Amino acid sequence: MRICFVVNSARTQKATYTTLHLAFSAYRRGHDVAFASVDAFSQGEGSDIVAEVVRPKAGRLRDTAAYAKALRAADAPREDARLVDFDVIFLRNNPNAGAQEGDRFNPALDFGRRLKQLGVLVVNDPDGLSRAGSKMYLAGFPVELRPKTVITRSVERVRAFLRELDGPAIIKPLAGFGGQNVFYVARGQSANVQQMISTVRRAGYVIVQEYLPAAAKGDKRVLLLGGVPLRVGAAVAAYKRMRPKDDIRNNIHVGGSRRPTDFSEAESRICDLLRPRLVADGLYFVGVDLVGDKILEINVFAPGGIANINALYEVDLGTAIIRDLERKVELRSVYPEPIPPHVFMRA
Repeated sequence: MRICFVVNSARTQKATYTTLHLAFSAYRRGHDVAFASVDAFSQGEGSDIVAEVVRPKAGRLRDTAAYAKALRAADAPREDARLVDFDVIFLRNNPNAGAQEGDRFNPALDFGRRLKQLGVLVVNDPDGLSRAGSKMYLAGFPVELRPKTVITRSVERVRAFLRELDGPAIIKPLAGFGGQNVFYVARGQSANVQQMISTVRRAGYVIVQEYLPAAAKGDKRVLLLGGVPLRVGAAVAAYKRMRPKDDIRNNIHVGGSRRPTDFSEAESRICDLLRPRLVADGLYFVGVDLVGDKILEINVFAPGGIANINALYEVDLGTAIIRDLERKVELRSVYPEPIPPHVFMRA
């Protein structure tokens, strides 16, 4: 199998990244694995899409740390490659990182859509990513699964929502990621609210969301594959993220901690309700953040967590995902006539 991972930059990949775990698992299984930075695509007058791809220098690489170091090395082999020659293009770039306000062009989606039309298996599906890339995607799911929310740029509407909610809330940017510019507003608070709104509005639209008290006990990241919670043996690909002291965010990179967790029937039901939409949109590998019986976010571009889950449960999620991709590529190969790639997302 030939697989190319599209990332923000191949030069910044780290051993803890989920993409690196996926790539290393494919490498260990003997596949041809390449990386393409999102700004390395070209298309001329013809149908070919070419990208500069990089691979680790040939040699025996024992773990993800060695693989990442070899990938970032100055002498890592680089070449211009026709992307249509790959069996799988795995889109793993975060379009929000480094994006400017009003910049709606995401090369990975536009080139990925063209590759999909040419018959390449592109995951996650670029059309599905276009629909799901905004936090507004949650509005398409049952109300019972979502915290009360308003999305606006109107200061007056934010204040009206806070009054109507009559409880604590979270203010954050619609296009945000990684816990950036996330503010907690206490019930009835007036001090600093204007400054919070102004700060978030600089990045575009504002989300004001009901604060869920259960968040004080952490949120839960669950990884879904084909709309189903990923399992390896008895372990479900889920872990709890606990906030650091004096911070409302549970993100690991701001000091949050990880803990093993159970996976309840209620959480399984939430995933069941998500599955039809995710599968229909071709969203093959997804991260869902849960608090209690509510969904906080659905991460579709570059969901992470494999390193944490592998360490907590002593499992190998990367290999489980690559084996599933192998099966999809094999299924496609047995048909004499082209089958639309999104059909195999459901297989």
